Amino acid sequence: MSLELRNIDKHLGPRKVLSGVSLSVRSDEVVVILGPNGSGKSTLLKLAAGIWEPDAGQITIDGSPLQHGNPAARSRLGYVPDSSDPLPELLVTEFVSLVVRLKQAKPPSPALFETLGVQPYLAQRLSSLSFGQRKRACLLAALIGDPLLLLLDEPSNGLDPGGVAMVVDLIRQRRQQGLATLVATNDTPFAQALSARCLRIANGQLTSVDVPSGVGP
Repeated sequence: MSLELRNIDKHLGPRKVLSGVSLSVRSDEVVVILGPNGSGKSTLLKLAAGIWEPDAGQITIDGSPLQHGNPAARSRLGYVPDSSDPLPELLVTEFVSLVVRLKQAKPPSPALFETLGVQPYLAQRLSSLSFGQRKRACLLAALIGDPLLLLLDEPSNGLDPGGVAMVVDLIRQRRQQGLATLVATNDTPFAQALSARCLRIANGQLTSVDVPSGVGP
């Protein structure tokens, strides 16, 4: 599996958020995009998820263009936005069932429910959950179908230390299984815990940055 962004430009209104951005994410790789709020991290992930389209450049997954709603390419990824505020009137179980049908995938395993800790509120409406609980429910939905690429926008936001450690372990396990993860965050300790390839976004462009690894969340 490979995600390729080539010479991506993106404007939001009059502001050019991304300028000539290129990025490759390969199988069994974890890549972290660091940067403050407003730097373009979420824009980059929305483009990589196929939610927005670039003004210029091309995005491909395994050589297939992601633009224009290519279902074959989009079926290979899972995405958790920072807002994590989906379909508020659905029960968590209904939300999971909907994603299973849309992805034409198998339901999540009991082990995944256990790992993410969502069992206590499966029968609750998404609107009644805390931000951290909704984040766990959205992560569960993103993992349905065992996506080759997982896109996580500020995954440590709203989670307690146990939840952050769970996400770190999950990302590490995916890498061991040969699966890729692209993370956007401004949480440097979280990035350190991932022992990932790190890039910093500033002025619409990406640059490599050294972040000491092996530090717990």
